[in-house]
Amino acid sequence: MLKTYRAVSKISLKSILANKSSVVILLLQALVPSIVMFYLWSLILNHGQTVGGFTKNQIVIYYIGVNFINSFVWYAIDWELNDDIHSGELSNIVHRPIAIEKYYFAKMVGDRLANLLLLAPILIIGILYILVKNLLQISLIVLLEFAFSIIMSAVLWFLFSYIIGSVAYWFDNLFFVLLVKEVLVNLLAGFYFPLEILPPFLVKITKCLPFQYFSSFPIDTLVKGLSPQSWLKNTGIEIAWAVIFYVIVQIVNRKGLQRYSDVMG
Repeated sequence: MLKTYRAVSKISLKSILANKSSVVILLLQALVPSIVMFYLWSLILNHGQTVGGFTKNQIVIYYIGVNFINSFVWYAIDWELNDDIHSGELSNIVHRPIAIEKYYFAKMVGDRLANLLLLAPILIIGILYILVKNLLQISLIVLLEFAFSIIMSAVLWFLFSYIIGSVAYWFDNLFFVLLVKEVLVNLLAGFYFPLEILPPFLVKITKCLPFQYFSSFPIDTLVKGLSPQSWLKNTGIEIAWAVIFYVIVQIVNRKGLQRYSDVMG
């Protein structure tokens, strides 16, 4: 069974690497916003100024970081699931001897590995630049915490996005729902700006939600150098959210596939 999922991942990886237009779009999505934010915040903040507790160097690295994190984490499983359900393509997957959520997860792994291979040189150059210029104090422990946080973010994002996409079992078109979701999640995950910029009462609310773990928490791990206690506490909460989402995925899978079978015959 493991060979089957590995094969799905391999096909997904090869399809991305073979598609030259996808490669160009990926590189542009990663580089252009990062360059724009670098120059924008370099002009806005003078040396010594802070915003939301972030120094000039930290805010620049924050924006560059969230763009790269999203390239590794934010796989559009909700859009894909919505299309597959309404087009009937899901029938080809359901009739295979594989679990549907594991099939999509394997596809995501292959897709994200392709992104990692393509962006790895740029990422390595960026980290070396940060170290050489002494923009941040980064230890091996912090890098390991950062890497683990990204992996957990990808898992959490997949589960959340899968749940949203599964709503398509009960509704004809999720296009506007998914668009609104993109905006809200980007806002609550800290993609548009650090959550610390928000008023204190809104910061408290966002910290109680799982969305910060999609972008904000991983980059905070790198930029802020969280204490081991703080990192472990947040990682524990993130794992708890992953367990909750996994249980919900099993429920919507069972009920959704039953409805799909009743409709499709």
